[in-house]
Amino acid sequence: MDYNEIKDRIATAMHYHANWFDLLDDTTPGHYGVDDVEFDVALADIWVDIPKRTFTFKNGTLSFTARLLSSNEDDGVDLDVRKAVSGTGNFEFLEGRQIDVPDFEIQQHIDLLEDGRMHRNVNALLR
Repeated sequence: MDYNEIKDRIATAMHYHANWFDLLDDTTPGHYGVDDVEFDVALADIWVDIPKRTFTFKNGTLSFTARLLSSNEDDGVDLDVRKAVSGTGNFEFLEGRQIDVPDFEIQQHIDLLEDGRMHRNVNALLR
């Protein structure tokens, strides 16, 4: 397996990784649920240390829908979010040219209010 194939398999493993839900549990403000989580990163923005089985990435695009204000469908607001994130993680080689990414973290704290979209959605809901 060559270097670019390793990077591609890491990017693929992170695309729908369950770890995103854990990372998104800690947002500002808190939310009542997250759906439609996806992550994309260009292979040029992934660096791999093969002997240490670690990787670093930058400029990845994390997109998801956060439920805010209430879990009740009539009272809550769904906010579609896209954030640029960077981070680090580790990987393992598996049989059959497969790679597992057991864990990774991002450097950013996700603030759902930073661009004012939630305020516009709440104001529209209250009208």
